Amino acid sequence: MKRKLTAREWMLLCVLAVLAVVSGYIMLFYMPVTTQRDSALNEVEACRLELEAAQLRLDEKQRMERELEKVFSQPGEPMGLAPYDNLQPVMVELHAILDGAEDYSLSFGTVDTQEPIVRRSISLTYTTGSYATARNILQRLHDSAYRCMLDSVNISMGQDAGDAISVNSTIVFFEYQ
Repeated sequence: MKRKLTAREWMLLCVLAVLAVVSGYIMLFYMPVTTQRDSALNEVEACRLELEAAQLRLDEKQRMERELEKVFSQPGEPMGLAPYDNLQPVMVELHAILDGAEDYSLSFGTVDTQEPIVRRSISLTYTTGSYATARNILQRLHDSAYRCMLDSVNISMGQDAGDAISVNSTIVFFEYQ
């Protein structure tokens, strides 16, 4: 049975053919290419981030090398960290440094041993007769043979010229565990 298609049927067949071609194009060509493009863009972004991280590591390494060159170019041997439980030599050092003070007191805080670098906190209060002596003691603490950091310093001066200078500070000594 053969019959002629009407103009409306031909038009519907053409619309169906166009839909089939467009759908085929989208499914077989456009979507895979878009997926590959997005994948390539993601890889490029990952490579860019990796390159930036490598550049940051390189910059940090070069900075550390410059610092090491600077440390080793200075005369004398660079200062290292004392071994853990170094309290006895630290006490001898503190007594020698604080010899110029009129009086002093030490208060020991907790020792932080959570990391390989141990932090020993010591609260220090001393009085001196002059500002120059107080400053000299602080400088000697800073330049101590053992690695330390002056964490906080509070200097109180009396009202009159002859009054004593009182210094409250916290020192953190570093030791290697």
